[in-house]
Amino acid sequence: MRIDDNDMEKLVTGLAFAEGLRFLDGRLWFSDMYDRKVYTVDASNGKVIRAVETSDRPSGIVLAGGGRAFVTQQETRTIVEITPDGTVLPHADLSAIAEWHVNDMTSAPSGGFYVGNYGDDSVPPDAPHPAKLAHVSADGSVRAVAEDLHFANGMSMTDDERTLLVAETRSTPPRISAFDIGPAGDLGNRRIFAEFEGARMPDGIALLPGGGLLVAMPFASEIVRVSPQGEVTKTWTTSDFGMPFAVACDPATPCVFAACSSSWEEDACLAARDSTIVKFPLR
Repeated sequence: MRIDDNDMEKLVTGLAFAEGLRFLDGRLWFSDMYDRKVYTVDASNGKVIRAVETSDRPSGIVLAGGGRAFVTQQETRTIVEITPDGTVLPHADLSAIAEWHVNDMTSAPSGGFYVGNYGDDSVPPDAPHPAKLAHVSADGSVRAVAEDLHFANGMSMTDDERTLLVAETRSTPPRISAFDIGPAGDLGNRRIFAEFEGARMPDGIALLPGGGLLVAMPFASEIVRVSPQGEVTKTWTTSDFGMPFAVACDPATPCVFAACSSSWEEDACLAARDSTIVKFPLR
């Protein structure tokens, strides 16, 4: 089923490049990557609750509750903690694992994280350098738990903490891979969860109530719903708002949040400042 964007409303506007959307307790968190800020806004009206500046480009976010968050810092290949009072503290250094800029991340069992990286500085149509996926323990120690990821992007751990889903934006064909999660956070039994064609190159992903995923497809200007069996069952177009790079879901409403921009390139994004977070009902 394909649906246009008539039900989409603007929640936050005027951003440089919004990424890393996360929803918790009525609040939406996100990174404005090129403005080097991490925002918390009221998910009902977009009112800014807090904006924290970081010294590097923020991207992936893991929420720890109580106003705490952990955020990747792309160019330094690190993770910082943002405390409830807005203080930014160092947490982990991934430079020994990450071949290039760190990207999105998600929770791992026992308070850790899984973190992806670009692999190199190439852009399509050049093939990316296959990269490692990092596991960061709660104490900040880092190790590689998977290899040969083709531009690991959005990630989600299932609610039962048994499966990790990873969008490989630049694999051939584009895909979402699944891994079994071991007792210590190790990954195994790598397999294909979903494959796509053409301009459908998966970026941000978000788990849905009852199973399945929301997947941002920036180069198709689409958000798709993928069933637990890996099949696309619904498509929303975002052409009026740009390319969607990140998604989040409020399961109680239920509604979807998406970060859209006209470009992903830093100079263009800073000049246009047209990155927008939209909101629409999940039906």
